[in-house]
Amino acid sequence: MFKKATISVLGLVASVATAGSMGPACTPSNVTVPCITNLWDFGAQALYLRSIYGPAKAVELGALPENKEINSDWNWGYRLEGSYHFNTGNDITINWMHFSTSIDPTEFLGVLTIPAIGLPAIPAPFDLISRNRIDQVNVVMGQYTDLSMRDKMRFYGGLQYANIESTSKNYYITEEIPFIGSNPFTKFDNTDYKGIGPVVGIDYSYYITNSLSLTANGAGSILIGTNKYHAGFVVSPTEAIVEQVFFRKKGVVPSLEAKLGVNYAHNTPIGVANIQAGYQVVNYFNVLQEQLFPNLVGPVRPVDYGVFGPYFGLKLIGNA
Repeated sequence: MFKKATISVLGLVASVATAGSMGPACTPSNVTVPCITNLWDFGAQALYLRSIYGPAKAVELGALPENKEINSDWNWGYRLEGSYHFNTGNDITINWMHFSTSIDPTEFLGVLTIPAIGLPAIPAPFDLISRNRIDQVNVVMGQYTDLSMRDKMRFYGGLQYANIESTSKNYYITEEIPFIGSNPFTKFDNTDYKGIGPVVGIDYSYYITNSLSLTANGAGSILIGTNKYHAGFVVSPTEAIVEQVFFRKKGVVPSLEAKLGVNYAHNTPIGVANIQAGYQVVNYFNVLQEQLFPNLVGPVRPVDYGVFGPYFGLKLIGNA
C-alpha cells in the first residue's frame, strides 16, 4: 500500500520550498534567474504522520491471527529549517525532520521455543509492543530558476544524514504453563540504521496569483552507513538474556521523498510570512533488518521503512 502511495505521489511530480512573491528576473530569455539579493528564512512545520514497514515486517509470521497487519499510531512530528539566500538565486539550506510513534499492544498466539535452555515448542499467547523513530538532516545548496512568470524551480544537492530505529517487545503470557509460570519470557527485537550520503532534489511552484502557489517536491538520496539487528529472549525476574542473535553490517540505502502542497505568502513588517500545507511521503529501501519468524528462526533480511501524512507550516523570509 505504501509503495503504491509513493508511486502515485511521485507521478504527480516532484514539494516546494520556494516561497514568497514571484519577484523580478534579470535575464529576458526563456529561463531566467532571480536578481542578486541577500535574504534569510526560518521555517517550522508540524507533521502528522504514520510510519509503515515493508511487507516482511508489517505482519508477524508464524503467529495467529495469520497475516494480521501491525499498524503504528498516527502521531505528530516536526521539521525545522533555515536558509541563507545570496547571489542570483543561490541558497544554503539546513533542515531537520523528527518523528516517533508507537504501536499499541497487539495480541497474537505464537509458538514459544528456546533451544538454548531446553524449552520445547509450546503454544503461548503474547502481546507485541513497538516503537519507531526517524531523524533526517539535510544540508544542501540550491539554485532558483524562473521558467516563466508563473513557473519557478529550485534545483538542489548536498548531504543527508538519517537515523532510523525500531524497537519491539513480545510479552509472552505463561502463567498457565506450569513449569515456566513463575518465570515469564520476553523477546526483544531491535534494529537501526545510521547513514550519510548525497541527496538531490527539485522544488517546483506554480503561482496562481502573486501570493498563492501550488507546490511540489521530489528528492532522492543514497546513504552509506551501518545496519544493526539485535534480538533475544529475556527471562524474569533475573532479566538474563538466555538466547540472542546479533547482526551488523555496512549498507547502502536509497530513499525517495515526495510532497504536494500549497503556499500562501503575506507581507508583514518584518518580512514575507508563508503559510504552507500539503502531503508528504518518504520511503527508505532495505534500511532495517528482521527475521522471518518470532522465535529467532530464519535468516536476517532487510526491510523498508517509510512515513506518510499531511504537514502544516510557517516560513518567514526577510532581508539579510
